Amino acid sequence: MKCRTTKPRLLRVPQALRYLDNVVAPGTFRNWICAGRVPVVRIGRAVCVRTDVLDELRAGRGEAVKQEAASV
Repeated sequence: MKCRTTKPRLLRVPQALRYLDNVVAPGTFRNWICAGRVPVVRIGRAVCVRTDVLDELRAGRGEAVKQEAASV
């Protein structure tokens, strides 16, 4: 029997955008990352986003989306 872990999966930015069904423009998503609104994991030069963070953004419960909407 295989043991399954509940570790979140990491996706690079292009993969993360496809995971979000391209709802967010690539430039906007990268701006959120640079501003620190979307938490990322840096592995060497690669910038990765956890899928649980993307699920929160997709559901509209993400703090990043709430902060962005409040500042506009």
